Amino acid sequence: MNRPKIILYVCASADGRITCGPNTTLFDWYKNSELYGMLIGFDEWTEFTAVIKEMHRPDMSLEGSNMLVAENEKLKDLPSFSGDPAPLYEDFLPDEITARQERKTWTAVIDGRGRVRGGYTGVDDDPATYVVHLVSRAAPAEYLGFLRSVPIPYLMEGDGKVDLPAMLSKVKTKLGVETIVTSSGGRLAGALIRQSLLDEINILVSPLVIGGSAVPTLFDSPDPVWPDIKPKRLQLIDCRKMEHAKVWIRYRVHTE
Repeated sequence: MNRPKIILYVCASADGRITCGPNTTLFDWYKNSELYGMLIGFDEWTEFTAVIKEMHRPDMSLEGSNMLVAENEKLKDLPSFSGDPAPLYEDFLPDEITARQERKTWTAVIDGRGRVRGGYTGVDDDPATYVVHLVSRAAPAEYLGFLRSVPIPYLMEGDGKVDLPAMLSKVKTKLGVETIVTSSGGRLAGALIRQSLLDEINILVSPLVIGGSAVPTLFDSPDPVWPDIKPKRLQLIDCRKMEHAKVWIRYRVHTE
């Protein structure tokens, strides 16, 4: 398959939970730093991210929409789109963004249903990157029109949801991306592992048990059904004891 290499890096409790409650986003870490600091502190996460990026030199950082917008969150209302919506359902890659000399990487969000509506481009925080949305034809016209007005570039693949294999192939051919890192456990990691799209998994295990049946886990994916959906075999690359009794486990995903 013609796609970028994909590296997952996450922090998880000893029972595989990646947050401290259901329907949470990364913003909950800022709202309740005392609670989430039990899982991982901000400085620890920043250092872990820097090490992963130094190791792999990614062209793109990838996140799922659930990291930014909770499933039960009310979406921002957008102005109705007037006119022919057909052109909106084509890739939008304006030259002033793709060819901007300061941009060295992309920050991508998979947003098949058009839920991330804040208009964040990333450039104010880091001039070397720019946000690109990876969307499907299920996204409403007003959302796509909004992205074009900001502007935020987007790529289109899939009907009811993003077709991940086709989208990743397009990311490589149209954006020249060779290596992607993602810190999105849960649904995105589950979809990637089920479709054999992950190459390496880095788990920073925290000495903490969270429990709960609705708390997102490392890989939220369809249940394995033998022989159609099989468990994924991993090869251990490294295992290191870290500060605060954490353990960094690094795996290579077996190709099948």
